[in-house]
Amino acid sequence: MVLVQGHSQNSINQYEALRLKKELGLQKSYRVLKTTFKSLDGFQAYYPGTKITLEKILRHHFYTAIHINQKDNKLFSMDLTEFQLKNNTSEEEITKETVKLIGNMFFGSKELKVIPIQKK
Repeated sequence: MVLVQGHSQNSINQYEALRLKKELGLQKSYRVLKTTFKSLDGFQAYYPGTKITLEKILRHHFYTAIHINQKDNKLFSMDLTEFQLKNNTSEEEITKETVKLIGNMFFGSKELKVIPIQKK
């Protein structure tokens, strides 16, 4: 049996970032969102104001791996800083909180600017 590991799902609970940001020279070339949600099903809804799923916003646009079925909701930045997140009631809420947090970071603010979010 041959095990092939890529940038997608590498275990039942870990979904790796779809892009890496290696040029920054930080400890990690991606962020990690640890969440208490049990699956990625709820992350298939569209991010408000876009036609992009919550999962794709995080994993592709914000270089973020998603680890499901965790004890707490936390975000780890590329420099390994840990941010405690609220106990959100929906995948949309945790995604919005994560996007806001990343958008307030130096590199994250640049990532946020290129996402086509339509204002209401």
